[in-house]
Amino acid sequence: MIEMKECEAIIQKVLTEDRFTMIANEAQQICNLHNIPTPKSFITMDLNEAIFRVKEIGFPVVLKIISPQILHKSDVGGVILDIRTEEEFRFRYEQLIADVIRLEPTAKITGIQIQRMMPASVEMIVGAIRDRQFGPSIMLGIGGIFTEVYDDVSFRVAPIDRIDALNLIHGLKGSKILQGARGKPPADINSIINILVNISDLMMEHNTISQLDLNPVLAYPDSACAVDCRIILEQNEGGQ
Repeated sequence: MIEMKECEAIIQKVLTEDRFTMIANEAQQICNLHNIPTPKSFITMDLNEAIFRVKEIGFPVVLKIISPQILHKSDVGGVILDIRTEEEFRFRYEQLIADVIRLEPTAKITGIQIQRMMPASVEMIVGAIRDRQFGPSIMLGIGGIFTEVYDDVSFRVAPIDRIDALNLIHGLKGSKILQGARGKPPADINSIINILVNISDLMMEHNTISQLDLNPVLAYPDSACAVDCRIILEQNEGGQ
């Protein structure tokens, strides 16, 4: 119940500001409150604080711009990946801000997100959308280099339980990738199931959320992690 109230407070803050797309840290907070794993991260606008705290996360890290006016960060140089040293971090931090100011001069920069760069692994796409007739539906797909090869997704209407989540996984033509194809270790299916069920619960609890995308979700032998999250709210008052 406490987590639900905290989520609703975040949602209402976004709506009060006449926004319908959450910025990265807001979406990440919603995910964390619903036990959806995300990389370690923090937000600051102070370079000295960033250098101090990045040592807690450990290299390599990712830098991301935080701005309500910038929805597609990559288009304005607002994402820098795989930073491995303090010297590079200092340079890239200042470069990030300079590039965004140059390409999007009217945007208000509210912070810089420093995020642990997760090791490469099998990539999944998890999503949810609220249909006006059927309500929320959960989507699972193969991501990364296999997205265009397989065009492989499966759907279930929420709420879903763990059996439904397992069927979502087995409904993918490329589910063998998760079982350790091409000499890779098998992914932790239980962690993927947890994410799917938690996304279902999130959509059922917050009817103001219209759409949610986790892309990519990295599946490891002992865990799974949602690297990027996007949440869009209903534009009509009170949601559905």
